[in-house]
Amino acid sequence: MEVTGNTRFIARDDSRRLIRVSGADATDFLQSLITANVETLPGDTARASALLTPQGRVLVDFLISRTDDGFMIECDAEQAEELFTRLRRYRLRRPVDLAHETGLSVWILWETTTPPDNPPATLPATLPVGALRDSRHPDLGWRLLAPADATANAQGSDAEPASLDMWHAVRIAAAIPQGPVDLIPERALMLEAGLDRLGAVDFEKGCYVGQEVTARTHYRGLVKRRLAPFILADTAATPGAAITDDGKSLGTVLSTASTGTGNAGTGSICLAAMKLSDLHRLQAGDGSVQIDGAPAMLSLPDWMVPLPQLARTDSA
Repeated sequence: MEVTGNTRFIARDDSRRLIRVSGADATDFLQSLITANVETLPGDTARASALLTPQGRVLVDFLISRTDDGFMIECDAEQAEELFTRLRRYRLRRPVDLAHETGLSVWILWETTTPPDNPPATLPATLPVGALRDSRHPDLGWRLLAPADATANAQGSDAEPASLDMWHAVRIAAAIPQGPVDLIPERALMLEAGLDRLGAVDFEKGCYVGQEVTARTHYRGLVKRRLAPFILADTAATPGAAITDDGKSLGTVLSTASTGTGNAGTGSICLAAMKLSDLHRLQAGDGSVQIDGAPAMLSLPDWMVPLPQLARTDSA
């Protein structure tokens, strides 16, 4: 599909599930548990957050938004039951209600042009009522929580139905990690994934599970690895593929998406994990690497530049 002008697209995301958190103690419960600040969460926004292990590793990443009676958590379908079980375990006897929300589906609405750096607080009138701005990055557009049997036409009459892969290409180009492929459970660290720059961590709100390790990493500058996007002009990237430079292994491909460019539309983009020292070296050079032997090019979005300084214990 050729993309030109200010085209608006919409896609349903069946890979996501919803958990409703309500009750008199819902705000305090989540505030003391997850990485994001829910007390400051605007009503028209979906904010990134995560539940961590006590050691500061990501268990489940998700988006959270407000409802009339509490909050809605949107996470990867594969992790929904794990997240629900852990929330229930932490609840104890607090007046908090947890429920799988099966009556709603997740839709994504986005545009091909980059919105301003500071989107207006008031959504354009042409957006559906209840649209939630994805605060991770302006290019990601809005989330829509609609009845499970809703159609694309019911969500936005001026939006063109598109494949979810198109949106993932936008997400990866913006270096936004999402789900267990990018944030490997019990291994990924918030700051190595750049989630602190995406509004998913609040360093001022007080304690939450894994807060001590996350804060220490932040204040001592201990980040050694980072996720970054790479573009392949004529090849489809494969999750798990090796990234090499002159025969040296640099990292591993995480999530991928087709860009429809190159010969026979086989171009792709991928998110990859590697040492921060290697990213500095690639950025200082021409940014070229090989992925499964095919040429690929580092493509850092503006928000990642400049890269964090190397940790004191890291070697260039």
